[in-house]
Amino acid sequence: MLSWFRQRRGPQATELWDRWFRPVVPEGHASLEAFESLLTTEETERLPKTLAKLAAEGAERIHRVRKHDLDPDRGGLAYLDELCGPALLQNLTAGQDPADPRNLLRVVTTEFGCVLGEIYVRTGRGSWRCARAPNLWRSGIVSPSGRVYDPFRAIVRQLSEEREGSALLRNYDAFL
Repeated sequence: MLSWFRQRRGPQATELWDRWFRPVVPEGHASLEAFESLLTTEETERLPKTLAKLAAEGAERIHRVRKHDLDPDRGGLAYLDELCGPALLQNLTAGQDPADPRNLLRVVTTEFGCVLGEIYVRTGRGSWRCARAPNLWRSGIVSPSGRVYDPFRAIVRQLSEEREGSALLRNYDAFL
């Protein structure tokens, strides 16, 4: 009866994740689990460096577009928190195909999630638990006590209508 009154202004985080972040299973692998179970020692050593490189690319993207140098600290985290919002989401999804694994939303979310994750790593709050490429956005941060944080879903939530001001900072402060 009042459904017309409860119209949403934009997508929720779960809707965005389900539509735009489908895992890629390379040919020759029966499932995502089978593909990810083949993580080699070499990949385990290399993937954190790959995620750090993607973080640097994300910081460079911010510098190029916004002319802001992103520091790997609380100040950088506050800026990232402010930057991510529904207006940015509209720019990232306009004219993009969710089925394309190189869609702009996935690329930028991966870079910004890596920036967020690297802030945790560089400040000693955790280390990367890596997923295999091309699904790097399935990686997470593990605290010394074993608590897991998903920086990529945190970015998607901040881009969605579920955005909470300073949520990235609150989660960072509460993580240990």
